[in-house]
Amino acid sequence: MNKKAQMSSPFSYIFALIIGVLVFMFLIGFAYKFIALSGALSAAETVTALNDEFAAFSVSESAEKIINYGSSFDFTVFEGKITSEGQSQVIGEIIYAPYEIQGKDLYVATRSLEMPYRVGNLFYLSDGSVIYILVYDSNTEEVVEELTDSYSAIPSNFPREAFSITQVASNIEELSQLTASYDQVRFVFFTSYDNVIDDIQSNFVNYDILKVESSDDEYNFGQVEYSDGEEVVYLGYPMLIGAIVSFNAYSYNYNFDLVMGKLSSVTNVYYDKSKFISARKPECDYNSIKTTLSNYKSLANQEEVSYNSYSTKIEQVESANDGLGGDCPEIF
Repeated sequence: MNKKAQMSSPFSYIFALIIGVLVFMFLIGFAYKFIALSGALSAAETVTALNDEFAAFSVSESAEKIINYGSSFDFTVFEGKITSEGQSQVIGEIIYAPYEIQGKDLYVATRSLEMPYRVGNLFYLSDGSVIYILVYDSNTEEVVEELTDSYSAIPSNFPREAFSITQVASNIEELSQLTASYDQVRFVFFTSYDNVIDDIQSNFVNYDILKVESSDDEYNFGQVEYSDGEEVVYLGYPMLIGAIVSFNAYSYNYNFDLVMGKLSSVTNVYYDKSKFISARKPECDYNSIKTTLSNYKSLANQEEVSYNSYSTKIEQVESANDGLGGDCPEIF
């Protein structure tokens, strides 16, 4: 009997060892799965938290913030969705951003869009890796000043500088050194760049060029041409900033359609309001404001409309509304 016990003992040890190895492997596998799941949840929570930040920002006409995540993040922003580690979150706001955003600090900003009444807020994202160089001449100097030092300016927490075309032409090497620490340089020209393009190509590696044009002296309405030749229309400085921040024309136009959708909805509300007040105040003439709002809504639903058409319609709506007052309440 003792002999049987002695013979079974080695088998018991081997059996116990096998069981131990299996349990150990199970625990390791579980740990890895837990870590992966934990990371996925963290990414989802991060993106959801960002959506909450947008919601909080929506009450402000102009706001900026730097969010420090404490560890590196990697977002992609495309067609109204922010994706991180395979976790996507549809954002209910209009967001202009580069396609990929990486780092530990996320730069967030918002501006209210009025056309001429408030349509909603536009949002902008950056990780600080792209610097925007705005270039002006004597005719557009005040426009660039407005975009860099006013209530309507490009967010101050986004890297940006402004130079005259003369300064760029005579100090191209210094400008290259100034921007060397950034991953990309985006030139935004409010003047012709024909006389500096060769120098830019010789001194910069990762760069692109945007050209802003307008028949409006104040550049409130105009068009932006991207490096690939694609052109987009902007209506107001908040949308111009969106074009400057967007990584390409497709991304910008996706948001442009969202803006037009909101504009159509808000305009319809004001049109219904004008009919409601008109019916209760027959002594007041609301025909002009009703007609202009109706035409404006129709324009917002059309495709490929020039910025001059929008400018004209906005002026007509504003003028019709300003013609009211006193016992005849304004619509907005």
